[in-house]
Amino acid sequence: MANCTLYSLGVNRVQSSIEPRNPPAEEYTMEIIPYEDRPIVKLRFQHTTTYQYSGPVTFGEHRFVLRPRESHYEQLEHMEIETSPNSELHWFHDIYGNVIANAIFTEPADQLIIKSDFLIAKKQIPAWVHDNWQRGEAYPVHYAGIEESASYLYRQSVYPPEVEKIRNWLFSKNLLPPPGQSGSIFANLSKAIHQEIAYQRRESPGVQSPLETIDLAKGSCRDTAVLLMEAGRCIGYATRFVSGYLESANSKVGRGSTHAWSEVYLPDQGWRGFDPSIGEPAGSGHIAVAVSHHPRGVMPISGKFESNGFVSKGMTVAIQSEQIPI
Repeated sequence: MANCTLYSLGVNRVQSSIEPRNPPAEEYTMEIIPYEDRPIVKLRFQHTTTYQYSGPVTFGEHRFVLRPRESHYEQLEHMEIETSPNSELHWFHDIYGNVIANAIFTEPADQLIIKSDFLIAKKQIPAWVHDNWQRGEAYPVHYAGIEESASYLYRQSVYPPEVEKIRNWLFSKNLLPPPGQSGSIFANLSKAIHQEIAYQRRESPGVQSPLETIDLAKGSCRDTAVLLMEAGRCIGYATRFVSGYLESANSKVGRGSTHAWSEVYLPDQGWRGFDPSIGEPAGSGHIAVAVSHHPRGVMPISGKFESNGFVSKGMTVAIQSEQIPI
């Protein structure tokens, strides 16, 4: 397609050739919504992205990574995606098990609106699971049999030149138990990152390298997620990057953003989430949408358009959440 422009909606906020409109600084907070001790919490999220152009442009195929992942404790009860102009959605699972929609457009327009609206029910995690978590992680980790080969990609660093310095930084925190014992390695690492790295809602595309985040002592949620992910890999744990949503004070008033954290694969426990941007394990307010061994694999929206001589005028994003009474 001649004269094409590629743009994407990044892991934390919109990224494009046009700088997104920044909300006021006082909106950059991450106040977490407390949950009562309830067997089920139902959350509704509405996510609207609007691109505007100086005249009608022709849209190429777009890739939407917007459908939440499900598990025994999380069931998607409703999901609707609408676009203007209209599009035909082709659904499939990618190699990571994420549900992807390819959007096919046939009409030119001077505005592209993508609306995602979903309702998800999250069950309370049973006490026996929490008991397992309290025992912490075995150190060093051992993946037996097929898990050793299946976890290979998730144990390989995305930043090989930084591995030794990341490992030294991790060892300096004195978070690891003696070999052959168990400890709350990643819960404590999440707290340490939260205390040391100042949260910064960053609009620039991509992620900082782990050493950049350590040296700057500040970063977005995706930057701290990558730091925890790489720290885990440098001591042999399988980790992955998670993109999704977090119910917060901002999202309840329509000023939310997409969110990122990390998961660690623990033998006999499975994947467990840790959010260093808040210094806590992933909880009831975290809604996972996509996972990948690399942060580049989980952009919520990406696509191309043929400009036809027109230019992009900008974009806006609105994310709102609410708890639905049961």
